[in-house]
Amino acid sequence: MTTDLETRWQTLDHEWQTISRALEHALNTHHDLSLSEYRVLAALEAKHDHHHRMQVLADLAGLSQSATTRLVARLEAQDCGLLARYMCPTDRRGVYTEITPAGLQKLSRARQTLQQTLATLWTPTTPDPHAEAPSS
Repeated sequence: MTTDLETRWQTLDHEWQTISRALEHALNTHHDLSLSEYRVLAALEAKHDHHHRMQVLADLAGLSQSATTRLVARLEAQDCGLLARYMCPTDRRGVYTEITPAGLQKLSRARQTLQQTLATLWTPTTPDPHAEAPSS
């Protein structure tokens, strides 16, 4: 028998998958970016100095370290270098990734698409299942 908690989890999971698929499609179609690539660019842009250690970036993007390394390598090579990697000057075992000006520009354009896609998914006519009912 399905419990209320399980039903709520299934509803949330379905909504998350629907949103993720729509964002993945829009970003890929218009900007040749995956949702994971967008997350990495956004995480780097959000930090005041625009760089993170690879380990931290993997955690922020919700990816394994090997998947993050492959993703960063793609974004380093793609579109004249959206990211750059460099060794930590004080700890040679540490590798940092930094968003480049080209990466910031691509993220800015992709963010507009992401916002438009989210706005389409969450129109005022779409009820928010998590919103509290208005009190009378």
